[in-house]
Amino acid sequence: MKKKKITISVSIILIIVLAYIAIGNPMVFFNNQKLKREVTAIKSDNVKLNEIVPFEWDTVYTFEPYTNKEQIKDVIGFKSYSIQETVSEGMVQLLFVKDKKVVCSVCGYSSTLGYRIDFLDRIMYTDNAVFSVERDSDIVRLTYKK
Repeated sequence: MKKKKITISVSIILIIVLAYIAIGNPMVFFNNQKLKREVTAIKSDNVKLNEIVPFEWDTVYTFEPYTNKEQIKDVIGFKSYSIQETVSEGMVQLLFVKDKKVVCSVCGYSSTLGYRIDFLDRIMYTDNAVFSVERDSDIVRLTYKK
């Protein structure tokens, strides 16, 4: 009986470790999926970021293409395994942070993601930023409005 419990415990730990290797932080992975679902379902012409992001966050960061992980860490103020680097122009890169933890890390091409969120500058946003919404074939594009 004790050997069976140990085997089950080891199996569970192994599954968790393999999940982290395959998808990274599961919370970040699921929040990425929730964000995609919400953004691609938008029907209005204007939205507030706070109204469509389906998880808690304090700040969202976006970075210039080719910004390396060390520079990103310096900007956000902490290290995270969820930080990714863009590898070419035209990629979407967003880091949603809550209490000094990355809760959503989007890094990819809008054609793969099904959406893109464009800010005026590559900075952080914490307020109720308003975005205009456009649909171009299968991509929903949110553009920051001043």
